[in-house]
Amino acid sequence: MNRAAIKHIPKSNMAYAKDFNHLELVLQAGKGDLEKVELIIGDPFHYTKVETKTGNEWIWEGRKGPFITMDKVYSTKDYDFFRTTYYTKTKRSKYAFLLYTKGEVYFYGCRALKRVGPREQFENNGEIAADPNLLFNLFDYYNYPYINEEDVYVAPSWVKDTVWYEIFPDRFYPGSKPREGFLPFGSVSEGITNDQFFGGSLKGITEKIPYLKELGITGIYFTPLFEAYSAHKYDTKDYFKIDPQFGTNEDFYNLVQTAHQAGIRVVLDAVFNHCGWDFAFFQDVVKNKKASLYYDCFYIEDEDFINFPLDKEGRPLLRSHNEPLKFRTFAMTPFMPKLKQSHPIIEEYLLNVVRYWMENYHIDGWRLDVCNEVSHSFWRKFRTLVKSINPDSYILGENWDDSTAWLMGDQLDGVMNYELAYPVWQFFGQSKTDFHIDASDFKDLISQLLVRYPTHVTPNLFNLLDSHDTMRILNRMGMNKDLVKLSFVFLFSMSGAPVLYYGTEVGMEGGHDPDCRRCMIWNEEEQDLALLAFFKRLIVLRQENPEMKDVDMVWHYALEDTIIYQKGSLFFLLHKGNYNKEINLPSGLAEKTVKNLIENKKESLGKSLVLNPYQYFIFQVL
Repeated sequence: MNRAAIKHIPKSNMAYAKDFNHLELVLQAGKGDLEKVELIIGDPFHYTKVETKTGNEWIWEGRKGPFITMDKVYSTKDYDFFRTTYYTKTKRSKYAFLLYTKGEVYFYGCRALKRVGPREQFENNGEIAADPNLLFNLFDYYNYPYINEEDVYVAPSWVKDTVWYEIFPDRFYPGSKPREGFLPFGSVSEGITNDQFFGGSLKGITEKIPYLKELGITGIYFTPLFEAYSAHKYDTKDYFKIDPQFGTNEDFYNLVQTAHQAGIRVVLDAVFNHCGWDFAFFQDVVKNKKASLYYDCFYIEDEDFINFPLDKEGRPLLRSHNEPLKFRTFAMTPFMPKLKQSHPIIEEYLLNVVRYWMENYHIDGWRLDVCNEVSHSFWRKFRTLVKSINPDSYILGENWDDSTAWLMGDQLDGVMNYELAYPVWQFFGQSKTDFHIDASDFKDLISQLLVRYPTHVTPNLFNLLDSHDTMRILNRMGMNKDLVKLSFVFLFSMSGAPVLYYGTEVGMEGGHDPDCRRCMIWNEEEQDLALLAFFKRLIVLRQENPEMKDVDMVWHYALEDTIIYQKGSLFFLLHKGNYNKEINLPSGLAEKTVKNLIENKKESLGKSLVLNPYQYFIFQVL
């Protein structure tokens, strides 16, 4: 047994309150080391008096049993993962694990891994064969002191059923009426930059709400709408004003109302890590230096902090500049000074921004830009305010890595799930910039991800395959639309809310940022209407088959270019190879009558099936 592989961390993503009365516990062990894991658990204050041969004795409830056999939910090349859920009426629990190898039994608690004895003897005679002081000394037990309702992660119930659509406003639709002062919409197909403006507007987006509803979209995430200098608007000038290039605050109000009437929720981008060069507080510092009331609202080394040339408008010149900046910024750019959220002026300002847009425009949530560079302390205050205004609002963080620390119930409801996108890119993708993996490695990465986050958190993640920050999925798939379809069949079969980046549904192309921000294709002659029909069908299938949203899956096959997995009565067969492949079907599918959900027809299967190049099936066993 690989002792170093055994792992459990209390009060973490391996031990959490799933609701107000249930604990969910996870144990990691070396691959194939353990044949069984049992959980000993009970209220540390609950004892019962029993009669024994030596007189009355007070017995702890966990000792009385029965012990709980944990489920082995996933396996990788290196590890097995065991999980179980425990109902605790009193909300208090102490617990430890019994580990069964082929011939031995071990006790695993908070302080040690101890050998109990031979398995056969222990299973035949129970604790008689073991020292009770070894098994039931509660000082060696993990502790979940109390499930406080205030600490339990709770997300809006609607999020898990949402199909999201990300819109980059300047590039979506200018509206049916021509707009002056902008480049002709769609006139630039290559060489896209962040200082080109094509006239996309809120009125234009409002006109396209029926298009989104017909597609099956139920949530829109907008990249920033507030007044800013650039086309991307992540360099905010005024957080209380819609950028005039997009329209007015009234236009936004009308958009939200129209979206809500269509059953579509609206989430805004909160750029609270940093502001823009033109932000009034920062400009006051530029002008008045240390005499400014706002000097300490930023991270400035000394008052002569502008050590680079400015243009005629007093803005930084883009240049090759080797000298370090003298103030903190986002991504080393002087155009985006970092805000000090701990300063009372900034904290009050940003929280007033939240109040303004939630109370007056009734938005449904926030996407938090560069979430992982802002203090946890501020996000806790942010959450308290947001949920006090609307408990049903969604708080989404832009985190590109493991986000467990933000998803424990006190900060975020979900994150942009790039941790899911990475293995999809690596398995299905054809990009020369990605490391490529086979089906076996893909299975391992997905399995590890499914035990990384608590099972009641995963459904509320924001599952995306491309965005305004990445190359478009079609480019990542080597311009192969069959691979795009395979990727999204997998995405839509996963727990978490799937996301379409504007234009993905009609086959839009685009390389890395900013090339991925081209103008939306509205001419149907240029759209891939077959791909559009595919996405409409996929969205309907997810709505009609709730098992697609389940967290857990059962892997049946993962080799080379092919995967087969199961969620309830649904079986998914995905083959990304450019060759035919005959495969033996798993026992739960072989020789069964099924419904082919993609083609919406009944079929009778044999013991094997030939998969054509880039073929996929979703079978429902009847």
